[in-house]
Formats: sequence, structure tokens, C-alpha cells
Amino acid sequence: MSTKYSDSKIHGFIKSFVKSKKGDLIEQTDQVFTVKYPNQTEATECTYEPSVARERKAVSVTPGSPMFQQILDECLDDGVLCQITVTLKGEIENILKNYFKDSPFACQDCHKITADQEGVSICEKPQICYHQINNGKIASVKIIKQEPVRYFQFYFSASFRNKLRPRNEELITLLIDEKGNIAGEDCERKNILDTETLEIQDSKSKIKSAVFDELKTVADKELEALLKEKLVLFDLTLIKEKEAKLKNFEKKLRRQRLEQAITSKYDLDSQKLQATYEMLLKREEESLTTNIAVKFINLLAINTSKVSIEITLDNNATIHSSIILGINHTPQVTCLICRNTFSEGYATQDSLYVCNSCIRQSIDTAKIYSKKAALKLDEKLNEYFEADSGFVCSVCGKRHSRLLEFKCSYDDSSVCIYHYGLCDVCGKVFSKLNLSSTCEFKRQLCPDHAPQDKFKER
Repeated sequence: MSTKYSDSKIHGFIKSFVKSKKGDLIEQTDQVFTVKYPNQTEATECTYEPSVARERKAVSVTPGSPMFQQILDECLDDGVLCQITVTLKGEIENILKNYFKDSPFACQDCHKITADQEGVSICEKPQICYHQINNGKIASVKIIKQEPVRYFQFYFSASFRNKLRPRNEELITLLIDEKGNIAGEDCERKNILDTETLEIQDSKSKIKSAVFDELKTVADKELEALLKEKLVLFDLTLIKEKEAKLKNFEKKLRRQRLEQAITSKYDLDSQKLQATYEMLLKREEESLTTNIAVKFINLLAINTSKVSIEITLDNNATIHSSIILGINHTPQVTCLICRNTFSEGYATQDSLYVCNSCIRQSIDTAKIYSKKAALKLDEKLNEYFEADSGFVCSVCGKRHSRLLEFKCSYDDSSVCIYHYGLCDVCGKVFSKLNLSSTCEFKRQLCPDHAPQDKFKER
């Protein structure tokens, strides 16, 4: 047996299977090995190389072949091909600190830039690596519930073939829970083993063949939809080339048909010629179609835990979240007001923790409140401020933001933007109650520059 095959993972798997069935596997030197089980009278010659299988009429043992699939089915009757148990290496309270940040955090795996001579980390992932808490600090972390859950990760190999471009082959993974639901975008798409906080152990628990068939049906349905999307992208770059190829082929057929009609000594059957023309054109069009070959490669069963947690902040708000160890990309946090999930929130002055869409920041004090808080709306600024802050206008009696407060130069009273004016002589700010308008020139004058009563009107 060549070292290339004897040291491969697939050969190790086949050897283990034959040994479990109390069979004999004899390795040879020409990429062929024989397998003989106790109930067989003759050994079966096998190989991993398709060309050798054709030459020697040996049985091919490659992913997708009948023999390999039969071995997989038998393994699934006793247990899955690969099964692991995921546990934490340390205390879960310490692990959760990596998921929830109440201060600026530099993501280790993301892009680093320099702004104003300071390093800034920008997470480039579809969802950030952690949940960011703003305007508050974590006071305590409490584990509410921890329950076992099970996920199944299917591995498929998909090859896209078209004679207009080289073959494209990619690995497709699908993660399904034990109820047959496809895991969402919040779940990890990278290798589950790529973590420093989790401990991975082999597991020998079983999965029934009927359960596998149900999960495989769900995976196949999701895979079909996914392949349709990938096919559109694969063919997108070939549209113009396909059209050019078909156009040139069609011209060639028309020219051949015309030459045949000119050189022929006999009357040609026009209907037969047209049928042949359409058949050849359709055959050429079909030859330019992209073909997809899919193989089921492996199944990974993941035994893990769903941890429900409660985080208390220093504003007395609580964050309820849950994490599936090794599965979730970021913890799931739901806004108390809009009920949407979010990855960055704010601790508010009214003891809530909500998303960015459900906060209101006071324009006077910069304090952050939730939409449920009783705030005043400044109609001019269209901004909110606390009900007990701001000022009351001495003219209209309404409360306004202090950003629009004016002080009367005569009696130091507070005046809003709607009820102040300037003296046309000294140019100072006065309440409209302390300004006079002249009859003759219609000017606004303060008490110090107003004429005698007979020349003015209030």
C-alpha cells in the first residue's frame, strides 16, 4: 500500500470499521487492498483511486461510492461518524466577560487602524464578536439555567462544472438543531474547534438511523436552495460568453445548411433540415449548461449546552440573554421595548437597557433615557429634555430647553426664542414685555430708550 493512502484519514476510518466487524484488511503495494469479513468466502479487492478501480475492476471506496455509503449507513446504525461534547475550560462567569463588554474593546481578529495617533479596532464580521454595553457597567453575572442541546453539522462537497471555465469545488456546511431547524446567521460558520475557551471531547453516544434520515432530508432541502443561489453567481460571469458561443454556432449551422442546399443535386426536405438545425442548436446550448455534482462527506454531532444568563448593570437594569456554547457567534439580547435583537445597547437613566433605536438623549444634560421615560419635547429643536430641567418662559409660561434660553437685560427674566427681541438703539436682548414700539417709526425700544408715553404704544 502506498504511504499516500495508508496514512490518510479515510484509510484509518476503513481499517477501524473492518476491525469493528472482525474482518481482515490486507494492504498491498499497488494502491489496492483486500477486505474479507467472517461471513465471506472470498476477499474483496478495494482501492481509493478511480482509475485503478477501472483497470483492475476493483471496488471503489471513495466518498459517494456505493461501498463507502454502505459503510456510513452501518456506522449510523451504531453511532454517528464523528461526535463531540463541548464544555467550558474555565468558570462561565469569566467566559461571559469575553461576550459582554462595558468599555471600548479591541477585537483581536479584526482590522486595526490609527486615528488621531490612537489605535482603533473595527470588527469586520457580519456581526461583531461581542455585545457592547454603553453608558453603564456590569455589576454582576448570574447563571439562570443551563440545559443540554444537540446540533448536527453536515458537510457537503459541491463541484460546479462548465466547459467555459475551470471546475470550481467548495465545501458547504449546514448546521441543524435536533428539532430539524437550520441554525441562523447568529451561529458560527467557522470551525468549532477554533476556540481557546472551549474544551472538545470525543463522544460515543448514538443517533438512530431514522433521526439521521429526517435531518438529512432537511439538509438536502436547504442545500438545494443554497446551490441555486450559488449557481446564479457562477453563471453570472458566463452569460456574455455563452451568448457569443451560441451566436457563432448558429451562424455556422446556417452557413452549412445554405452550402448544403446550393451543392445538393436533389431537392432537400426543408422540414428535416430545420429539425436537424434545432436539434444541433439545442445540443450545443445544453453543452454550455453548468452541471453540479454534490457529495455528502461527513456528519459532526455536537453535544453542547444552552446557558441562560442574567446580567445586572449599575443602573439596576437587567440583561437577559442566552448562549449556546460553541454555536452562537454573539449572545442573543432582545430589546425590552421593540423586541428586536441587537448587539449594542445603552443603560438608561430610567433603569432600562434598550437598543439604539429606543433611546432618547437629553439635549440639556446629555443623559440617556428610554422611549418610555417622561421627557419634554422642545418643538423648535425637535429634541427632548428632562421634565424638571430646562426653564420656564416668563412670557408664555411654557418649559423649554436651556439651549434656547434668553435673559432679559432689564429684569434678568428668562425668555424663550418666541418671546424675545432686540432694542433698536442699544441692541441688547429684552423680554417682549419690556419692549415698546414707537408709533412713528415702528421701532422696538427698551425702557431706557423709550420716548414719552404720548409717542409710544405698548
